[in-house]
Amino acid sequence: MTYNTNMYDWPLVQFIGVTSTSKSFCIATAFVIRERQRNFTWALEKLKQMLDDCMETRVILTDVDQALMNTCDAVFPNATKNLCRWHISENIRRKFKGLCKTDMGTDFAYLWKVLYQSPTIQEYDNRRINMERHLMQDNRAEVWQYIRTSWLDPYRHKFVACWIDERRNYGETTTNRVESQHANLKRYLGGSNNSLDTIARHILKMVDSQMKEIGKSFHESRSKVMEGHRQHVWLKKLINRVSTHALGLLVNEYELMHKLRDGEASCDHHLYSSSGLPCACRLRDT
Repeated sequence: MTYNTNMYDWPLVQFIGVTSTSKSFCIATAFVIRERQRNFTWALEKLKQMLDDCMETRVILTDVDQALMNTCDAVFPNATKNLCRWHISENIRRKFKGLCKTDMGTDFAYLWKVLYQSPTIQEYDNRRINMERHLMQDNRAEVWQYIRTSWLDPYRHKFVACWIDERRNYGETTTNRVESQHANLKRYLGGSNNSLDTIARHILKMVDSQMKEIGKSFHESRSKVMEGHRQHVWLKKLINRVSTHALGLLVNEYELMHKLRDGEASCDHHLYSSSGLPCACRLRDT
């Protein structure tokens, strides 16, 4: 949802997708007069009608807007609905500062990050206990109560890795791409006093530009060999057959594999569970 785009002061809804080459693109846009569930329902039903002929929506990522969340559940009942980690973390940061009159600090930020990145339920349980102990020792019981009742108990399965990675999400865990697309659209619009026909023309220009960028990225993946990929003989059969973005992810795991062998790191299996690509431990065992 973005604002200040038109003379009617209507909020603009953007639906954003991601290509296999890691390019963001605008799937659709819609104006709603008010941010109400029935308006979101109309927009999502139109989106579903448009997508039915070409794809099945399997994963939806939103911020913590209850009306939008409810609508996604109703319109796309079979899709997994995940929540933006950045928005949740920002809510916790503000609540922490409100309760403690201070910033939450790097120690707590680290505990929170490793908690939502937990690769297994056992790891999650251990890290949750560790966070609770840390906050209780620092006399932050109110902070723990807020985190537990507002986020962990009702929503952990929507943003913690061991649950959300059960369905392929390709590493998309925040709505940062959406925010970027909002900013991109506003650059095309140039101001907030636009009529609907003016906005439509600007959106078409933006979409045309995105199509060219996406086409270029596909062409490069089919024809260009990145210098960092050329030196890896084991990638030979994949080069020009899969995206350079995916190859880059595999190279990162390959480098991590050597650290595993030397006992300098551990594999969290994230790449395999979220994207279906071999993670470091699977590369090591082949």
